[in-house]
Amino acid sequence: MKTLVNRLFLALIVLLPWHSLIINGYIRKFIPPIVLWKELVVVSLLIIAFTYKGAKINSGRWLIIIATVFLLTAHLLFNSVGLQALPSYRIYMFPIFLSISLFKLGELIDWEKLVRWFVISAFAMAVFTIVQQLFLGEAIYLNAGYPTNTFSEDKLNFTFYIGFGLLQRGAGGFIAPIPYSVYLILALVLLFKYRDIFDAKHYRIIGMVLNISLVLTFTRSTIASYLLFFILPYTKIFTFKTLKILIAFVGIMIVQFFIVPASIQEMEMGTLDTFWSNSTSLEDSSSAGHFESLERGLRIAWENIGTGLGLGTVGSQTAAFSNEALVIESGFLSVIIELGLLSAVFVFLAYPLMHFKKGSISTVILLVYLAVSFLLPLVHYVELSFLILICIEALNKDRTIYVDHRRQPMAGALS
Repeated sequence: MKTLVNRLFLALIVLLPWHSLIINGYIRKFIPPIVLWKELVVVSLLIIAFTYKGAKINSGRWLIIIATVFLLTAHLLFNSVGLQALPSYRIYMFPIFLSISLFKLGELIDWEKLVRWFVISAFAMAVFTIVQQLFLGEAIYLNAGYPTNTFSEDKLNFTFYIGFGLLQRGAGGFIAPIPYSVYLILALVLLFKYRDIFDAKHYRIIGMVLNISLVLTFTRSTIASYLLFFILPYTKIFTFKTLKILIAFVGIMIVQFFIVPASIQEMEMGTLDTFWSNSTSLEDSSSAGHFESLERGLRIAWENIGTGLGLGTVGSQTAAFSNEALVIESGFLSVIIELGLLSAVFVFLAYPLMHFKKGSISTVILLVYLAVSFLLPLVHYVELSFLILICIEALNKDRTIYVDHRRQPMAGALS
């Protein structure tokens, strides 16, 4: 049983990051049912969890789980819009199933092996993404059926670029740059806590590549969350180490100008200058789109603050089955619009309450998740939700490397 459990979790951490690009984008064309592989794995783990008599889930967690399931099921039965509510119900329920499996089967999991593969997989994806951005171009995403620009089928959706579409943002194997950037943060935090399973040389190389790829996603919200909740609290600010990190980041930005294809070298500096100027003044199209979506979302949420529009009315998953589905960028607002304020608060508090552990660095991930959800509907990214939950429980395991009250300086990957 232990071997089976570890292999199933290993399949999740290795394949989930590639689901949107490889499995859903390419393999699905030949084997359509394969897109349900992750649901099959999670259900298998849930069945094993209920048949395993070892670990027990405490009463507080069971109370949260049962209350959340009851609340969501009540919406499905009495406040939904028919069959198209099932995909939304799945989005909320499957992370709960995985949480139960993590709680029940945690003692069977070889966490160090799992973390090693998590970090190595993220490193491999970061290398692929950097090479793809700078040399291979967008063809791999376009052929996988990723959304294209309304003005040209040869260009990806505007969210994949900065400036005027001259410099592509890193997206890895995910459907957009922001979930990929969150994935990189998960890997970096795991690398920090489990640093002793890597030798010093590999630790520095892996950390450097992950940080470079994170910078090249140009995701302001996640990078800001990473700095605010991880770098600043766990790094002594005015130290030589901090200076080296800052110099390294500046060096990364300078060096990449000399290795990008010649076709964009001339325009890249202007693109980045425009990106920086627009970002600080909040005049770029991305910021304008965020503000417009937030304004629209706030208005609709206020109008439906009681019980919401009903399960199956919001989100990209629902949009695949209904042309009338709303797509709101903010995770908080999208859940309020769908389920109402009370249910939304319960849903968003359920995961922190279930997985919070005092003194654990997993608090960083929970804070990043809640912060980024303000601008991104992370709740609708099932693959990323699974990876976040696995990461949190890996960080919650007792180790002697990190103790919260010591405020140990982060052993930066670029040190």
